[in-house]
Order: sequence, then structure tokens, then C-alpha cells
Amino acid sequence: MSRLSFLYVLMIFILTGCQSKSNLSKNVIVPNTQIELFHSKTNGDYKITIYTPNKPTPDGGWPIIYLLDGDSYFLATKQIITNQTCERCIIQEGIIVAIDYFNQTRRDVDFLPKPENYVFEVLPNKQINLANRYGGADAFYDFLTQELKPEIEKRYVINPNQQAIFGHSYGGLFNLYIFLTKPVVFNTYVISSPSLWFSDGYMFSVLSKYLLSHQHSLNQPVNLLISVGGAEQSLLPVEQALPEQQRKLLLKHRQNRKMVDYAKQLFTRLKQAKLNQLAISYKVYPEQSHKTAAIIALQDSIQLNFKVK
Repeated sequence: MSRLSFLYVLMIFILTGCQSKSNLSKNVIVPNTQIELFHSKTNGDYKITIYTPNKPTPDGGWPIIYLLDGDSYFLATKQIITNQTCERCIIQEGIIVAIDYFNQTRRDVDFLPKPENYVFEVLPNKQINLANRYGGADAFYDFLTQELKPEIEKRYVINPNQQAIFGHSYGGLFNLYIFLTKPVVFNTYVISSPSLWFSDGYMFSVLSKYLLSHQHSLNQPVNLLISVGGAEQSLLPVEQALPEQQRKLLLKHRQNRKMVDYAKQLFTRLKQAKLNQLAISYKVYPEQSHKTAAIIALQDSIQLNFKVK
């Protein structure tokens, strides 16, 4: 493990380990940051980590980003924002709200929708990849928009035109799902390496219904950032040294999931729809894996959402 990786893991341990599981907010070692238990009336308990700049509220309110899988991305987001803001910088500071769990993760339930006919995935080794828990995306959206977001907006003055939600993998799938099926409540939806293979490409049927019902325009400007790692459908150079059978199974698995092909297809169909007020971008990050593509997508989303107006 590299020194930077070790420090990252250590900070996550400090952030998660030094907090009691109570409803009281507590200051932690990261300046201007608090971790609290947020109890949802319907979904149970969430770990919410909030960073707020130690500055006067700017005119128009704070930019804000909500992070799914928040423990994985909070520290990186905070460092990007604080290190890239200055008098002549292109971005300004803002609020970070990282959403995660104190105990066992429920991301599969929270992030995945409920297809009418769920199709399990058959892996190259003939084993079945069956999501034992899924189908809570609608309830998680309700938690975000009816419980968490209103509470944040009671505490802080938020800029109504600079609100982003970041999601990677299952989180990227969730962000696409709520964009296609729910009222628009964010200005920027970050769809990083979305798991579009879920239930045999179920989201493309959702997309078709959306495009039929949105013939003209959105009711407000929306940024849609779709991205994927260039190596998510192939092998990295270091993986070429794996034993032959392992290498073949890994390559087949990635080819079956079509991460790059599906992301491009998603972008193409939305772009061809020519929806007014939709600014859509598509990026393939060369030589990046499923894991490493996320941080680059995060950087892009921060530079867009926290841009100095």
C-alpha cells in the first residue's frame, strides 16, 4: 500500500471510528467537518458526513454536492475543493454531504431499482450473480428529497443553481434512474461508470419510456455527466500477466458487462433526443479501471458544480 493510500485509509478509520452512534453532531479531525447519525423514518439510519467552509455564506448561497458511497469519496472531494480554491481559481468552496452507513452497507437496496422482471447475471464461470437485495431506489430517493435535503437546507443557505449529486457504479445507476423517473431536484447528475448491465440492461427500457414522455424540454437547466474508464471493457496492461484462465474469465466478464458500450449508447440516445435545457457530456478516461475512473469523474463534477459564477 502506498503512503497516500495508507493515509487515506487511516483518515477514514479516524472519521468512522471516533464517532459515537448518537444523534448529536461532533467535530472530527478534519476541520469544519461533522459526522452524525441521521435517522430516516422509513429507511433506517445513515451516516452523514458534512463539510462546511469556515467562511461567510457567499451571495446566492453555497454550492453543494451530495456523495453516494460517501466514505469512499468524502476526503478526496474535500481535498479537491479546498486545494483548488483561491482568488484566481475557477472553483469556489462549498458544502459536501457524504451519505454512507455506520454498520453494514445497504447500497444494493438503496441504489438499485425494482424491475418488473428481474434478470440475474450469468458469470463466465457459469455461476449466478443474483442481487439478493435490490429495489429500494424509490424509497432512497424519498429519503434524499423529503428528509435529508430539506434538513440540510434548514441549516445552510444553499445556492439553488449549484446542487450536484455524485454516484459511481451502482450509485451512477441510481443517479440515472432518478433523473429519468423523478422530478429534477439537482442541477448536476454525475453518472460515473453506471452499472447498466443490471437486470440485462433494464435501464434502457426506462430510458425509452423517458424519451417518449419528454419530447420537448426539461423544466429547468440540467447537467448530465456520463463517464466510464477506458479499461472497463478490456484488460489493463498489468492484468495481461495473470494466469491464462483467470485472464480469459476476467476479460469475458468485462466484455459481457459492456461498461463502455452501454455508457456510449446511453449518451448517444440522450444526445439524439435534443432535449432543451439538457447539457450532456460523455467522457471515456483512457487506461482507467472501474475503481480509478471514479476520482477523475469526481474532479470533473466539482469543477462544473463549484465553478465561480
